[in-house]
Amino acid sequence: MARLLAGLVLMLTVAACQPVAAHPKPASAQSIALQPGDVSGLQRCDGSGSVQTVLREEQTNNPIGYNQNATEWEQWKTQGATEAYLAAYGRTSADCDALSTAGAGAPSGGLMAGLVVKFKNPAIAARTYQAGSTLLGFGPRDITFIRLVGGGVMTGANTGLGPQSVIGTGSVAGTSYYFAFWQNKVVDSFFIAYDLSSADAQGAARSVNQRMSR
Repeated sequence: MARLLAGLVLMLTVAACQPVAAHPKPASAQSIALQPGDVSGLQRCDGSGSVQTVLREEQTNNPIGYNQNATEWEQWKTQGATEAYLAAYGRTSADCDALSTAGAGAPSGGLMAGLVVKFKNPAIAARTYQAGSTLLGFGPRDITFIRLVGGGVMTGANTGLGPQSVIGTGSVAGTSYYFAFWQNKVVDSFFIAYDLSSADAQGAARSVNQRMSR
């Protein structure tokens, strides 16, 4: 009996010393959003940041925009959104300014921006995608713009971004546009690219989608 007890104690001791398997941390909205490796020849815009950071900046520099966007974010949180992150990259600082009230209009050198929103579960993310809600100026109305100017629109699995997705491409007054709006697992993603090649825009959107799938 003493030998049996000694053996049991030894087994428990060995088990206690075994390393505990670490559970990977869920990806954050920031880690899913556009990254420097997704873009080529573009610089990160100062306007990038969490939705809270963006709203704080707007509260000072664009009170009208702040009131609308803050109200929308509160509605999204009520519906199950947990965090959001805006990442933007421009060819020049002037291109980055096109995202803010400091800008003089559309970017001329190239701009890429994406908003990633995480939800409590995939069902809520899918429901919000289907509702066509707007946040920080991003939303399905960009696709409506593409249709109005005679651009092309693709939906569903053919986009390469999953069944809950839509892509719009077009050109207006010499400026090329690429919009993508899609849902994958617990994330909704909004993506825009101005005056950049379709290959660069599609590649960046798919990189974001791959991180959404993990």
